[in-house]
Amino acid sequence: MELMPDIHQIEGVTCNVYLIVEPDGLTLVDSGMPGAQKRILAAVQALGHAPRDVRRILLTHQHIDHVGGAPALVKLTGAEVYAPVGDTPAIEGKAPREKPGGMVGMLFTVMSSLMLRPTRVTRQMLDGETLPVFANEGGLRVVATPGHTAGHVSFYLPSRKLLFAGDAIRHDADGKVAPPPPLFTHDTPQAMRSVAALAALEIEASLPGHGAPILTGAGAQIARLAQTAPQASGVGA
Repeated sequence: MELMPDIHQIEGVTCNVYLIVEPDGLTLVDSGMPGAQKRILAAVQALGHAPRDVRRILLTHQHIDHVGGAPALVKLTGAEVYAPVGDTPAIEGKAPREKPGGMVGMLFTVMSSLMLRPTRVTRQMLDGETLPVFANEGGLRVVATPGHTAGHVSFYLPSRKLLFAGDAIRHDADGKVAPPPPLFTHDTPQAMRSVAALAALEIEASLPGHGAPILTGAGAQIARLAQTAPQASGVGA
């Protein structure tokens, strides 16, 4: 589904995966659950491109629904993998993955051990750097938004006032901006500080990891969330 020129949403892969189409190649924002590569590459081919045209996979954070499709996609496309510096060890399988507490955490661990494979990261991203995506519009900026995971990042395109939010925020069933769910959030107070940092940006459109994109007026909603959401204690994830 085309959201705006050169940006498509790939649906049915658990999290929202976005496909950026440029003359010099394609970029994916997140990669869905393990097995998502089939639907993602079908969408790529439906747009008239070959798998090898996918040049980059930008990962917002380490959770299985965002990184699970990456190993197979790398094998099938040869794409480079960009990941946050703080989450890279977990993504590469060199450090434990963050998980919820209690029974949910146990299920999370079992599912990850059975389904998830490590992904080699080609480039570790740092806060404030500009990526070679939409280079003709000034580039895509990395914004550190820790809290949901320790290393979570979002991506901001100033030229379009556009945010690829990952799970720094979510959009609920009513189309409202909401904080990430505490159960799956590493540090909720830190996550809310990240929401406040996003509120300082000039944002019109928000493309989240979960929920329908908001293409107009998203910045005002993020600002209201930053002002009103409780600074609750997080659950280790």
